[in-house]
Amino acid sequence: MKKGLKIVIGVVVCLYLIVVVFTTGFLLNRNDYGVSSFLGRDLLIVEDNNLEPDYKEHSFLIIKKVDNEKIEVGTKAFFYDTYSNEHKIKYAEVTKKDKINEEETTFTMKDNSVVSSQYVLGTENSVTSLNSLGQFLYVVQSRWGFLFIVVFPLFLAFMYEIYAIYKEVKNK
Repeated sequence: MKKGLKIVIGVVVCLYLIVVVFTTGFLLNRNDYGVSSFLGRDLLIVEDNNLEPDYKEHSFLIIKKVDNEKIEVGTKAFFYDTYSNEHKIKYAEVTKKDKINEEETTFTMKDNSVVSSQYVLGTENSVTSLNSLGQFLYVVQSRWGFLFIVVFPLFLAFMYEIYAIYKEVKNK
């Protein structure tokens, strides 16, 4: 019975540490727009309703960068809204495409914003949406969620280790 309990506790601790490391990495790599980048993919949690009806609020989106040549008129694309000071990610249909040079293309979106290709994250075809993971990460990355789910349990584990060392030294 004790061996089985140790295995279960070990698995739970490993899963917890994976969540802590992933969440911390996600938070440390966020830019001003709330987007983290890992392995050529942009990770985004939909925090407001500006991406509905296609994506639900608190969905976790994994967006793969798409070559400018593959973005066609009529395709919906994710892009940084560089014109407003709100630091938002927008999602709109491409209505016009102008190739400037080999690396640079300018896109005109349905909302009449003009976007350079360097500010385009990806298209509707390059997105993976994970709704339940997004809900969980939204709670964990919040201030109170991070405090109670990550920081406080690690603090308790640290205090327990200090207590165990103190007890061991006292017994010797």
